[in-house]
Amino acid sequence: MKGDAFIREVDEELRHERLLRLWKRFGPYLIALAVLIVLGTAAKVGYDRWRDKRMAEEADRFRAAELALARDPEEAAELWLELAEESESGLGVLARFRAAAALREAGRAEEALEVLRRAAETAEEELVRELARLLWLQGRLDRDPPEELVPELEALAGADRPFRHAAREMMAVAALRAGDVARARELLEELADDATVPESQRERVRELLELLGGGDDELAS
Repeated sequence: MKGDAFIREVDEELRHERLLRLWKRFGPYLIALAVLIVLGTAAKVGYDRWRDKRMAEEADRFRAAELALARDPEEAAELWLELAEESESGLGVLARFRAAAALREAGRAEEALEVLRRAAETAEEELVRELARLLWLQGRLDRDPPEELVPELEALAGADRPFRHAAREMMAVAALRAGDVARARELLEELADDATVPESQRERVRELLELLGGGDDELAS
């Protein structure tokens, strides 16, 4: 029994010695790793708190602009534009679109178009750039020559583009402005027959087609 106890004691000391050697070899790295983990966790918690606080502040600023809209669209537009410039979240994108709408409401159509044009050129997300370009072209539909708008609308109307249905409907409107009723009807019929077009848009397209029922000559005059 004593022999067994002695052997166990020796084995225990050998294990301790191996552990010490391992610790001396890897201990500093393990400590550094533990420190990094703790710091990383603390940093993430701190960042999350900062982000939540920043998001709450941006949401308050967005709501303040909404409240200002009823009494003064120009003031609301300025508040939204300031938020758009300073925001680090998706609210900044939405604020820019709301600013453009408020500027239009205030009768500052040219400035509204400029806001959308800048968004179309500078937004980081492709989806946002295309939406801004679509809205920018929409704002120009009733004032600029159709032949200037159609090429840009065609670029947004490709089969793989996210706003292709809206772009094609706007192409139909541009065709009507140009007096090309046949082309307008062709585009609208394609939309009406396309099962991927949202139902609300298909209803609007059908109404437009009904209005086109008066004949090409009558509509073009």
